[in-house]
Amino acid sequence: MDGRIGTTGGHSFNVGSDEDRRRMGLLRAKADAVLVGGRTFRVGPQLIAEPIELRRPGVRRPLVNAVLTRVGVAPFIGDEWQHSEAVLHVFGPDLDRDAHESRGATVHAAEDPAAVLDALEGMGCKLVLVEGGGDLIFQLVARDRIDSVFLTLAPRIIGGIGAPSLADGEGFSPQSIRNFALVDMERVGDELFLRYDKKA
Repeated sequence: MDGRIGTTGGHSFNVGSDEDRRRMGLLRAKADAVLVGGRTFRVGPQLIAEPIELRRPGVRRPLVNAVLTRVGVAPFIGDEWQHSEAVLHVFGPDLDRDAHESRGATVHAAEDPAAVLDALEGMGCKLVLVEGGGDLIFQLVARDRIDSVFLTLAPRIIGGIGAPSLADGEGFSPQSIRNFALVDMERVGDELFLRYDKKA
């Protein structure tokens, strides 16, 4: 309820319910790629894939997992990537290519998230699901590269000065705040599932 998506201690946990996770699975089932930041990957470095029962015919597979990182994530890439149905692409400046490729990742030079989206589009990924963190999302919103926001309002308060939120980064001035329009809302139990689209 307070807009936080994690604790000040960086703990990884499920803010939402099983229904929230099911809906996330549906979004992943529609996506060609999932993009996260390096910090988000290091907190929970498991591969991202939709449940098999939610897969849809004609959707690109394997699902591309993309990570944008300044310092690299090679030590956090587990053995499960070697035998998964997802593929890992790591983007960043001056990354240790050998260390990442030895763990099964493909390395690309990139400085910012907009460049990552362009590279993913060049790979044939038309629909990219951005799952966080807050700085990555802020940068993409600032560049007008986020078309829709799927937001779950969960009946919980996390609190804490400095706890991560949906969009962190440097923030907007009153004159540059980005506006979105509510286009869909559904209540299930104590949760609200909201969709906002970018205003033209």
